[in-house]
Formats: sequence, structure tokens, C-alpha cells
Amino acid sequence: MAAKAKMEDKELPLEARVIQCINGFKGPPASQDTIDQLASEFLTSNLLRTYAEKRYDAAKKQVFDECPVYIAKVRNDATEHMQKATHSVVGNDWQLDFAANKPALRTDVDELRTELIKRGVSVTTIDEAINKVSKKSTPALIVSAKPVV
Repeated sequence: MAAKAKMEDKELPLEARVIQCINGFKGPPASQDTIDQLASEFLTSNLLRTYAEKRYDAAKKQVFDECPVYIAKVRNDATEHMQKATHSVVGNDWQLDFAANKPALRTDVDELRTELIKRGVSVTTIDEAINKVSKKSTPALIVSAKPVV
């Protein structure tokens, strides 16, 4: 019966096999304390994510090294037309889809202030306008877990 289950696993789509693999990793044993259970599961999940990201980064680097022309094309199209651009490269069994978002426009506040002052706008008006449209971002939260020593 176990052999049949293994054969069925190979017939599953790649995404389902990955999910089964990830869900098969259990966190290290912990006491019944909620914090212990949460930390154990969090650490295991974090390790899986870290090594998955390393593999992803290596694969992404290979794509960038092997397909610079396609990447440049999709980026240039997005920049030229100021809208999202896509391009697909098709192989025998798989295809790579490249997409570039609409380019963001950024303004250097100091250069803008200097240009507006040159045009006769008062510094007070400029500062009030900048303060009105400026937004603070929410600080990033970093969570980690490790065994108690």
C-alpha cells in the first residue's frame, strides 16, 4: 500500500508534491506550552523558507544569466510605454514568463524644492505642501525563534 501511495505522489502536479513535502516537516518536539509549540513551528517554517529562498535565488540568477536579452526587452518595453509589459519564452516542456511593472516615478524632494524656489515659490509654501503629502510607513516587524539554552 505504501508503494502505491508513493506512485500516486509522483503523479500529482508539482505544486501538490511541494505542498506535501513542506507539510511533512514537523517542528521539533515541544512541551504543551503554547509559546514552545509556536516557536518550534515558526523555526521549522523559517528554515524551510530560508533554504527555499536560497534555491529560488540560485534559479533566478541562472535565468538572469541565460536570458539577459529577454529581460532587457520587457524592461525597455515597460519603460518606453510607461505601462506593464510581458514577454514569454517557450521551450519544449516549459515556458518562462517575464513581466515588468509600470515604472514608478520618484521625485527627489531637495531637487524639487530647489527648482520651485528658482521659480519663485516661497520656502514656507513648499515645506507645507511637502508635509501635507508625506506619509510615514509602518516599521517592519521581524520575528525569530530559537531553542532556549
